[in-house]
Formats: sequence, structure tokens, C-alpha cells
Amino acid sequence: MRGVNPATDYSLGVALSGGGFRGMAHIGVLRALERHALKPDFIAGTSAGSLIGALYASGKSAADIEELASKVFWPKLLGSQGLADFCHDNLPRTFSELAIPLSVVVTALPSRATVILDSGELAPAIAASCAMPWLLRRVKIGDCVYTDGGWGCVLPAVVCRERGCKEVISSDVWWRSSVVRKYGYSTSGRFADQIYSRQYMGAFRNSDLVIHPPIPMAGMVPGPAGMRILIRSGEAEAEKALAGWKCVS
Repeated sequence: MRGVNPATDYSLGVALSGGGFRGMAHIGVLRALERHALKPDFIAGTSAGSLIGALYASGKSAADIEELASKVFWPKLLGSQGLADFCHDNLPRTFSELAIPLSVVVTALPSRATVILDSGELAPAIAASCAMPWLLRRVKIGDCVYTDGGWGCVLPAVVCRERGCKEVISSDVWWRSSVVRKYGYSTSGRFADQIYSRQYMGAFRNSDLVIHPPIPMAGMVPGPAGMRILIRSGEAEAEKALAGWKCVS
């Protein structure tokens, strides 16, 4: 994994997975964290998680992000330019201007190496992390070409740990893990190492708490109704997970 800075001590890191429109559930998770006075001082995000993470790292509350999301025509964000325009309109220009340190996961092409971006311009980094290879989207930053960060690091808990976070809370909305869990295969089960990828198992081992918001079918369609369903699902699941967990930092 290239581009991770030397470890820095942080009390609480939050890792937000990729998952397309399902990433709206991250907003609900962040709202529950706010209610429990759990404010992250480091955020790592992949794909949709990088966008929600950047909005939160910019100083916006979960309520602010939900209000902004309700005004967005989501199919527009499937294009690199539409996403870049959204970032320019709603985020600081550079990583250094964020209120909370943020790392964004991308995949380098053609090597497919996982790269961590945490400096320079913010919009192209997020556009690269959110790129969808099957739509032939890729983003050039300097002399390098990047695409979807989810190829090699869909849940960036390891990034939080490598940056020195004492506690790591992960929000996972990745569709594949959701399907596998639905059929009863947990990450602690007998065949976990055969069913889940090595990078995904590494994310679990580097998380102190993993929140899995259920993704109802009604929440799969981009739009205001689906967004509200996903946010409430994330909030409710986070409340359940946090009820029996105490941050030790």
C-alpha cells in the first residue's frame, strides 16, 4: 500500500467503505457517532466513503451532509466531471484545508497498486477513488492515472491503524460482504479466510468496531426516498453497535 504517511497519534479513526449509493448509510453512522460524542480525529475513505468522509472532514455535521445530499441529482455524480464539480462547490480545494485529517484510497493504473492520497488537491483524489472501471472512468493526477480505490482496499481500516489511530470504527456498506453475511458467513467463521478477501479480513482485524448497515431493496435506487432509507438504516445499526461498545481512548 503506497502513500501512507508515518504514524501519527490519533484517538479515534473512522473508516468508511466503498459501496456506491449505499454510501449514504455512512451519514447515519456519523450521526450516531455524534450522538455518542464520538468525534473522529482521522478519517479514511474509499470510493463513496471518500466523498462522505471528505464532507465530514471539512467540518460539516451529519445533518449538514444529509441536507446537501437531498439536493443532489445523484446520477450526475456518476461522471468524473459531475463529481469534480460537486467537490469544487462543496469542499475545500486541498487536503490541508480540511478540519479533520483525511486519507483517500485509490488504485493506480496499470499496476492496480493501492495508493493513499492525503495531500494536494481534494477533488481529483475523490473523483479517482469513486471511479468505476466498468464505465471506463479513470482520473489523471500529475503523471499518474488512478481508478476506484475499492479494487484493493474497499474498507480502509488498515489506513487508520497505520496512521496511528488508537481506536478504529469502520462503517461497511460493501455489497459483496452484505450478500455473504446474509447467507450466514461471518468474518469469524470457519471458512472466513476462504470466503472473504485478504484485504477485507485485514480491515476487520484492524477495526475495534465494524458497523454493517442493512441495505433494504428500497434503498438501492438513487433518489431522495432511497437516501432517507439508507441514512436511517445506518443510524439505527450504529446505535445498536455502539450500545455495547466503549471507546477506550
